[in-house]
Order: sequence, then C-alpha cells, then structure tokens
Amino acid sequence: MMHAKRLCQMPPVQKGNASSMRQLINHVSSHTNALQALSLNVPIQDLMLNYLMLATLDTETQREWELIMASRTDTPTNAELVTFLESRYKALELLQTIQSLKSSVITPRSSVSWSQGQ
Repeated sequence: MMHAKRLCQMPPVQKGNASSMRQLINHVSSHTNALQALSLNVPIQDLMLNYLMLATLDTETQREWELIMASRTDTPTNAELVTFLESRYKALELLQTIQSLKSSVITPRSSVSWSQGQ
C-alpha cells in the first residue's frame, strides 16, 4: 500500500522546467515498477482505488478493515473493499435507525390534574 500512497503524492511540475518533469516521470515509473515487481494478485487500479477509498474513511472503519485483512496474505480487490463497505454501511444505517427510534419514544410526562368542577 505504501507504493500506492507514494503514487498519489506526485511531485509538482513547474511550467517550463525539464528537471521537475523528469522527477515526475521517475516518480511514477519507480513506484509503478515496484508495484509490478510485487506480482500482486490484483490490478494496480484496484490497489490505487483501495488506497484512495481507505484514505477517506474514519479511523474506526479503517481499523475494522485492517483487522479483517490481517489474517490474509493476498491483496484485496476493490470489489472486496466495496463489499466490506456495503456491509459496514448497512450496520451503521441499522444502528442509526435504532438510535433514532430510541430518541423518538415519547417519555411519560407528569400527569396534568384537571379540576373536578368542569
């Protein structure tokens, strides 16, 4: 995942500067070659999408994903990450619905006394 992260941190290219353009080319080539050398079981696109998606998640969801992935030796596909996120979404949606129902339950108020003369 480190090479995917580094690919997303490309050096800026200054207008008209050949050296900075060479840095960009070397940067991309270096990390792309490193990823290819790892002989991953998933396309580089999946790795990149996974990195970008995981980078946007809250730390608890990232932790859950890492706990699931800790026992694996292969690299997860983007479809596997999406499946995980869909199940996480469903769980969070259910929890929010339950919480909403709990907060909308009418709590008993003190009884109002009506005068007997009416």
